[in-house]
Amino acid sequence: MEKSLKPGKFLSLLLMLYLGFCLAQRVIYGVWVLFSSHIFPERFAVAVAKGILFDLAAGFFLFLPLMVVLLLLPANKMRSRFSFPLLLVTSFVPLVAIVLTAVGELAFFHEFDARYNFIAVDYLVYTHEVVRNIWETYPMVWIALGVLVLFMPMVLWLIRMIDRLMVNGPGLKGRRTVLLVLAATLIPALTVTEQQLLASERYWPRELGKNTLFALFTAYHYNAISFEEFYTTVDSATAERLTAEWLHAPSFERKVEGGLELKKWNVVVVIIESFSARFMQHYGNPKPLTPNMDRMADEGLFFSNLYATGTRTVRGLEAIMLSFPPTPGQSIIRRPNSDGLFNLGTVFRDHGYRTQFVYGGYALFDNMKQWFSSNGFEVHDRATFNSADIHFTNAWGVCDEDLFDQVIKNADEMHTAQQPFLQAVLTTSNHRPYTYPEGRIDIPSKSGREGAVKYTDYAIGRFVQMAAHKPWFKNTLLVFMADHNAAVAGGTDIPINDYLIPVIFYNPNLLKPQKISHLSSQIDFAPTLLGLMGFSYQSRFFGQDLFKTQHERAFLATYQKVAYYTPGKLILLAPGHTVETQTLGDYGLSQHSHTVKARQGGDLPANLQEAIALYQTAGELFNSGRTKVKPAAR
Repeated sequence: MEKSLKPGKFLSLLLMLYLGFCLAQRVIYGVWVLFSSHIFPERFAVAVAKGILFDLAAGFFLFLPLMVVLLLLPANKMRSRFSFPLLLVTSFVPLVAIVLTAVGELAFFHEFDARYNFIAVDYLVYTHEVVRNIWETYPMVWIALGVLVLFMPMVLWLIRMIDRLMVNGPGLKGRRTVLLVLAATLIPALTVTEQQLLASERYWPRELGKNTLFALFTAYHYNAISFEEFYTTVDSATAERLTAEWLHAPSFERKVEGGLELKKWNVVVVIIESFSARFMQHYGNPKPLTPNMDRMADEGLFFSNLYATGTRTVRGLEAIMLSFPPTPGQSIIRRPNSDGLFNLGTVFRDHGYRTQFVYGGYALFDNMKQWFSSNGFEVHDRATFNSADIHFTNAWGVCDEDLFDQVIKNADEMHTAQQPFLQAVLTTSNHRPYTYPEGRIDIPSKSGREGAVKYTDYAIGRFVQMAAHKPWFKNTLLVFMADHNAAVAGGTDIPINDYLIPVIFYNPNLLKPQKISHLSSQIDFAPTLLGLMGFSYQSRFFGQDLFKTQHERAFLATYQKVAYYTPGKLILLAPGHTVETQTLGDYGLSQHSHTVKARQGGDLPANLQEAIALYQTAGELFNSGRTKVKPAAR
């Protein structure tokens, strides 16, 4: 007969198995970082030590049902017909949750170089695209078989352990260990937060210190962040005054006078999924992945020093359409009460234009359909395309060729109706699973990112060639720009070079070749385009016309940290009323940093107050509704 097993020891074995699994995760991620980035994660031991606290906190919620059963179930009922399956379920389900979320996080880490965060929370909402993307990207059958192979011996081990639980025992006194485990997990669950333990850490120690489940629920809880509550602020009147001075205007709402020549060009803005600057030879890539984009950079207006504001498509759309800094938390496009905002389309519609948003996927994703339609745009997406016009699809939508064919079809119709137009076009092909029609380029479909980049460039070249033969082309400006970089990660919170994206204004009939290397970001696109076309308008934009430059600066952000980048300097604003100033060296790497903690920033240096004021004013303007326009103006 097998030796009996006390409840406390059984629970301790499960907890040790769980903690060992979490440690193995951190080691795997640490090795991953070492081989992918060629750096050993700094403060790894500290990350492990802090991580144990998060593991214990998550362990409380995972094993709470089991602990309740072990404490309340009478010892003489431990092996009853009812108790045995109850014990099996309450011990096995937490292990299933641990393994499945860890497997999912491996894929997430592979894509984003990060543990679960806001992006993972968003993805849980959009299960159609995400599940199909995972299915098309990874060998799910083999992964499922591997997980099953892992679970089978785990189930057999659990059955054996439960079978050994004592039939008769000394009651509560013999379950003191269960109470100790309960206390050891409850205390961290009530006291430990990522803001408290990890906010001061650099990127990799912070990511490696996280617990999979704890990080997921933290991301869900902090989906929206109050600037006034968590960040250093200045007096509201001071913030608005500093913002107005920075804009060289009497107030944020101001009149922008157009040029002497008003240009009634049509405009097609192609927003390219994950198109990093480093893919192009113009930025030093030795591989000919982007011959069409490189050619147009030579033949058009090429903005070579422009940065994305964030790491998600909706953050890029926010900056491009609203000319608004990336306030902490979610993009405005995903927030409530974001209808009727002053945006790029507002100005075009005031000048008699028809405005459209054209997307290859389903625009319900990331609230894009709701946002664009409630802000004056017609929405054309995969759901509205004629099925005969769709020749290839993957998890994210139709291939870029089919998308551009729809753009041309729409332009033909509006030109025939003698209607000037603005089309905002969002591509999808340069996204995992990196699949596209075969035979277009010399890299097979689903071979990786480089193939997707080259196919997207091919589709862009095909689009320009087809458009050039259309009667509307001679009066149409094409703009090509990325929504964000392909991957943003590294040993710093805001790795500058990973935010650099290409922006090209193109039409040889309208523009002469020119390279503009002024430091700028996506929020400068709208006022620069409107300035080029000579439009006058009542502005509520934060960006500047790069042909009338006043500042060399860029606005950058993760979800919780926002940054103000000027040549050689990076100011980071973080939760916990933290302001960090970094002096940058070659390749945007931090050479020196200085951090201050202050709830009120009135006594801080002028450059720090300016950075705080700009982000604070942006948040206050949106929250107060002052960025909205009257319905008649839309």
